[in-house]
Amino acid sequence: MLTLDEIKDLMQSVDASGFTTFKYNTEDCSLVLKKGTTSVVTTSPSLTIADKPISKPATDEERIVEITAPSVGTFYKSSEPGAEAFVEVGSVVKENTIVCILEAMKLFTEIEAEVSGEIVEILVKDGDFVEYGQPLFKVKTK
Repeated sequence: MLTLDEIKDLMQSVDASGFTTFKYNTEDCSLVLKKGTTSVVTTSPSLTIADKPISKPATDEERIVEITAPSVGTFYKSSEPGAEAFVEVGSVVKENTIVCILEAMKLFTEIEAEVSGEIVEILVKDGDFVEYGQPLFKVKTK
């Protein structure tokens, strides 16, 4: 497993290089670094580290940010079929509010809002497969 210092060193090396994407995989660790994004994701059987999977505000007036997928997987709006959704349009969220679950290879990861505000749009449907970095929600920040 990579340490935080090793990840930071890799980030600096990728930034200084001509590469736009760097992928590192071992049996117990997977790391993807992309230039120009705000996300760093590593995974192991029991660990996921994500650094604010959001984009910048669309405009100064509206203060809309997107919550994006920190990894690939199947999007679920609730903890189980038939259960109440974590959030709906109009829901008020805080940084640690769980907004959905992503499932990849039978590993379920709770995704937190990472911002405070109001959900103004849900961009994917329950059960959709989502890609790394794909926008999931639009949030109007305070």
